[in-house]
Amino acid sequence: MENILRVERASKTYGAYAAVNEVDLEIPRGEIFALLGHNGAGKSTLIKIILGLAQPGAGSVLIEGCTYRQNRLETRMKVGYLPERLSFYDNLTAWETICFYAKLKGINESQCEAVLAEVGLGDAMHKRVGAYSKGMQQRLGLAQAIVHRPSLLILDEPTTGLDPSGVLWLKEKIRAWNKAGTTIFFSSHNLGDVEELTHRVGIMCKGRLDVVGTMAELQKQYGLKAILRVMVTEPPGADLEMFVATQSQQDPRGPVWIREEGNRLVMTCEAHEKGWALESLLEHGIRFTDFRVEEPGLDAIYREVMSGEAN
Repeated sequence: MENILRVERASKTYGAYAAVNEVDLEIPRGEIFALLGHNGAGKSTLIKIILGLAQPGAGSVLIEGCTYRQNRLETRMKVGYLPERLSFYDNLTAWETICFYAKLKGINESQCEAVLAEVGLGDAMHKRVGAYSKGMQQRLGLAQAIVHRPSLLILDEPTTGLDPSGVLWLKEKIRAWNKAGTTIFFSSHNLGDVEELTHRVGIMCKGRLDVVGTMAELQKQYGLKAILRVMVTEPPGADLEMFVATQSQQDPRGPVWIREEGNRLVMTCEAHEKGWALESLLEHGIRFTDFRVEEPGLDAIYREVMSGEAN
């Protein structure tokens, strides 16, 4: 099936409060998708609906074409879930814990040792979980989420408790799981991690999910431009004035000069026009020694979305 997850007009209200309001979402098989939004935007409620932990007041959820109502156990086995807040029995070892989860999911215990080794707990599997650090507990949470090898893996704030080396490790694991065929759905407040990992992003606000797309699509949707900082050999003077006049007449969509700082020019342009802008400088006799590109990142997109919702 092309879409591993399909959410159709899902809504969930608590009294007069609409936590999730007519959300539509399709996630193709093999994608890494990130869900963003401020606290209270409805992310956690939407995830609970996708997991079958909350019943939507309206709408439906299909995972690989199957609903929880049709076959709850089979549908749940297609999904692995790492919650934001973990809770394990402190007096059990990691081995005992993962065997417990494997039994719940109908998985043979013979796979448990390999799963613990996969998340970096092979040498500590017989240590009591109560003595684990937050990062080790997070790795154990990942182990229980993947022990049954789900086709859809949902991670809620997966870097919680991980140190910088642990975050780098997790990014590599997410890429590896995805390359092996697992579809990844995760929520995070770390925009840098999201931008680095995901194929598409969705931004929730006030229970709605109206913003979904790739970085390039969202940059275009909100008219966000790249910034070029160009180090020139000497102040361009008349050459710059001629260039601005020429490009404005020939192509009003071209780069917009915003300021001149001695031997540095700062300009904005569409993402696909960066090469054309630099070539145009040379054509007009403006020589440069170096340049730096600042692409509009996810933080800029997020600000645009939130400012639009505020208005």
